[in-house]
Amino acid sequence: ADSAATTAEASLADLSNRIAELETKSWNIPPKLLPDLQPTLTPTALSQMSRARSAVIKSNCTSAVWKFVPSDYYTYDLEKRRQTLGATTTFQLCKSMLMENVKCDNGDCSDRTNSRYYLVVVQYEAEINGKKLASEIRALRSAGKERLPPNKFEFRLASSDDNDRLTGYVHNSVTPFGLLDDKVPIVMASAVKDVKPAFVFMGGGHVDLKLGMAVEDFVKGTHAIIADVSDARSGAFSEE
Repeated sequence: ADSAATTAEASLADLSNRIAELETKSWNIPPKLLPDLQPTLTPTALSQMSRARSAVIKSNCTSAVWKFVPSDYYTYDLEKRRQTLGATTTFQLCKSMLMENVKCDNGDCSDRTNSRYYLVVVQYEAEINGKKLASEIRALRSAGKERLPPNKFEFRLASSDDNDRLTGYVHNSVTPFGLLDDKVPIVMASAVKDVKPAFVFMGGGHVDLKLGMAVEDFVKGTHAIIADVSDARSGAFSEE
């Protein structure tokens, strides 16, 4: 019985490895990046990447492109990142940050006008303004009895545990597509919508994978709330 169990476990492990190999091949990873990337392509990582890709396909974002970057990408300044991705301007480079309204009476994201959490897409050349975010979310409800008082809004960056639990992606890999909690509302800073050319890059579900797409596709695919929630970066860029 022990021998049979061992054989079955070995067969399952072999099957899992074969599936992982096929999944890896399906991404067409540039050969020069594969040696550094290969050790990070665990079954969990591949599952996250696949979840992101499936969500993009389901959302009919036909302009989407996937680009793998070197493992030291996050040591680059913004200009070198732009060159690596083939972007026209650094203002096309975006990140997705999970923000928590710590004054929210709700514990979940079922009401996009009063959600505990929001995933905010902002340019690296900008910073999220918490007061602007609070004002914009509050204004989603009509003025009058329905609109909540200002003291019901105070936004802070969500904890890493909450980020992992709700998005299913780790720091620097977060993408708005394929969130574990698909009720988390997506907010796109209005400055992103105005970028020219209207094509942006963001996390792709793995630290070394970036997703690019037309702004129009992004808004339609995520049903994003477009709001003035950011300010131009006040100081020199540094990785957060």
